[in-house]
Amino acid sequence: MPKVRTVSEHGSFRLVERDGRYAVIEARDGQVYGLHGEAGNRPGVPDRPDAAEAVIAPGGWSAEDEARRRFEELATRGEDLARKIW
Repeated sequence: MPKVRTVSEHGSFRLVERDGRYAVIEARDGQVYGLHGEAGNRPGVPDRPDAAEAVIAPGGWSAEDEARRRFEELATRGEDLARKIW
């Protein structure tokens, strides 16, 4: 099984890499979630080193620049939401 490594983390989001392909996942409450799926219908798996493989959809891996854009967008949205809540 190819090794997935965390490249960057911000809030609950992680940018991960495997074999030169990148993806963004969300980690919270001891679970890891993929970003695909309907709102409220994203099954999670326990946050372990192999968790990303289980939650990233087959088409969820992308080039680094695309994944980094997505990661930054999600991190910014999370910060904006936190500012509004608090």
